Amino acid sequence: MKPITLALDDTSIDQLKRHIALRLPEMRPAHRMEFAARGLGYRTYASLLSALREGPIFIDHMDPENAIAFAERVEYDMDPDDIRAVLFGLSALSVADSTSSRHFGRR
Repeated sequence: MKPITLALDDTSIDQLKRHIALRLPEMRPAHRMEFAARGLGYRTYASLLSALREGPIFIDHMDPENAIAFAERVEYDMDPDDIRAVLFGLSALSVADSTSSRHFGRR
């Protein structure tokens, strides 16, 4: 898959929730956000929210393997390629100039 860039701020978290809910409607809401956070390279959804409280973040590295491991841990049966597609679909939410946001790869 092609590299992506994703900018998130405290106002785009609702877009993130809607995107994941539309693609994973059968997954529990709390699990969806933990799944998304792990796929974005965070250990937990709380750590993602903490980073957002400090200001916008700029992500250029997805971590689908971490999201896959979380999905397996909560016994959510989904093809790994579908999980990757959900995560890389996040790039449609927001793309920003890296000079205007804090930059993150892995956290």
